[in-house]
Amino acid sequence: MLVEINLLPKKEHRKSSQLIIAAVTLMLIAITISIIYLQGSSYENEMKQVDQKISNLQKLNNLQQEKLAEENAGNSVVKLQEAVKWAEKHPVQTVPIVRNIITLLPERGFIQNFEYSMDSILVTIQYDASRDAAFYLSSLKQSEWVKEAELLNVVALEISDGAEGNNAADGVTLPRYSADYKIVYRPEFFKPEAGEGGDGS
Repeated sequence: MLVEINLLPKKEHRKSSQLIIAAVTLMLIAITISIIYLQGSSYENEMKQVDQKISNLQKLNNLQQEKLAEENAGNSVVKLQEAVKWAEKHPVQTVPIVRNIITLLPERGFIQNFEYSMDSILVTIQYDASRDAAFYLSSLKQSEWVKEAELLNVVALEISDGAEGNNAADGVTLPRYSADYKIVYRPEFFKPEAGEGGDGS
């Protein structure tokens, strides 16, 4: 007896299952690509928003800096004008001030630095002995032209004898002392109408 074997339906079943698998695979790939694209687009939009915020902040910062610069420039002009007006109303001669400072110095006292402002003086003086700094402060406080006097600091220095030209052997290092003072003076003692100003000591 002959048996017929028909394999055609089974082949069709294989083809249909392969097509389904291929279709599912393509769908999964398409979905994955879509998700990646959407995420990329979302990320790109977020980056654009962040860039926009940074740009806005930079513009705001620049505007604030320009505003501050204008205000500072305005304040500087105002302060300068006030200083000029003050100087015109309260002219003070500096030569008598320096003369009075020198008059009170001890024999071996030397002015190293002198800074003058509207109502005060910063002066640095060098001495041979540290006690001279205290004596000079006392002399300042007793002077009529001095409203307030303050010894800010005293610093020990080392100066080569050769630079000073003293009688000691060359190359010997001698101690020196530098003292900083803040002096608040009385302007009325140094106005032009008051003449050259007395020594006030």
